[in-house]
Amino acid sequence: MACGGRGGTGWSSLPADLLLSIFALLPADAHRVRFRAVCADWGAAAAAWRPRPWLVGSRTDRSGQGASEISSFWLAPSVALLPFAANVPSGLEYLSSSHGYLALSDPRISPKVILLLNPLTGRRVRLPPIGFFKKWLDLTTIVLSGDPATATEWAAVAVGFPTTCLAYYSSVTGAWTRLDFSVTGYAAVEHYRGRFYVAFKSSICICEVDGDAPAVIPLEHVDANGDAVVSDNDKLPGEGRRVVETHLVECDRQLLLVSVHDDVMYNSDDDMAGVDDGGIKIGSGFARAVEVHRVDWLGDRTVRLVRVVDLGWNSLFLGRNRAFALSRAEFPWYRARVNRIYLVDRGHPDGVVRVLGMERQRGRHLEILTIKPDDGRRESAGWARRGWFFPNY
Repeated sequence: MACGGRGGTGWSSLPADLLLSIFALLPADAHRVRFRAVCADWGAAAAAWRPRPWLVGSRTDRSGQGASEISSFWLAPSVALLPFAANVPSGLEYLSSSHGYLALSDPRISPKVILLLNPLTGRRVRLPPIGFFKKWLDLTTIVLSGDPATATEWAAVAVGFPTTCLAYYSSVTGAWTRLDFSVTGYAAVEHYRGRFYVAFKSSICICEVDGDAPAVIPLEHVDANGDAVVSDNDKLPGEGRRVVETHLVECDRQLLLVSVHDDVMYNSDDDMAGVDDGGIKIGSGFARAVEVHRVDWLGDRTVRLVRVVDLGWNSLFLGRNRAFALSRAEFPWYRARVNRIYLVDRGHPDGVVRVLGMERQRGRHLEILTIKPDDGRRESAGWARRGWFFPNY
């Protein structure tokens, strides 16, 4: 169906609000992609559409050696996870997501070959294998600097577990470069204002990729008085709670350091102390709470962490291998549910999503959403990989 000319008598002369209403009623994402491709006016009207976040889960057989099955779920306005069939090739496993692309790989091939897939447009970008990652390293996260379909130049950072190093990819060279960075757990990566940043617990580093010696450079933390901060990376500043995962998130043009921790107090003898909170058991490894800090830049690679007690009109979506923020404008179905944190609990075998609220000045439990495999099976041991995805039409 072609649009008419500038005379205003063709399909392109339909009002934008009517076009958007039609677009919203289309039954499948493939139809929405075709709608946007009709002409510039239809594409502009469709650009006002706000997609919903997905939850993507990847399962293998109990041995972990077989081909993967990927299941996908809408986060519905009723705050439920509704299964649907996404356009994802069979036999691949989910790694992470970035800029509207799923990072996928075949678990039977080593070293892993990474496929970037936009499941809505069908665009695919194959990245070369990372030869310097150890064979036993579990590749978990790929973060992009931009959309490969529109960016003139773009880059990516790959992270494995445990993190023995990072890998930096440039579309200009078409090759991976090793960045030395070794930690015992999961490292968080975010692309912010043209640069990649890495965090592990309370440490923040910047990726320096220009020049002959690419490196990961730690940033110095200072307090309100300008004094250097020396903290226990296993504990939050001023807290006695053990950090279990860390995320970097760009939110309202600011960089946030988000720490997920056991909702358990530890005394000097490392004994746990806890009480039931809202019917959720504390001290058993099933409870989680979240601390959010804004990263303030002071120059000369020096930063200050400032506690954030209110997300305003924003919500955070946290998964082990990717995190992002959505505003009320970007997330219109949840206007009454802003200031929330949607946390994929990697420690729970059944794919639990914990919804936490910031109203009481720290992320605490409000409700729990449970992932249910759309094929009726209850083999929870296979839910090894799961995380959030925000589509890009």
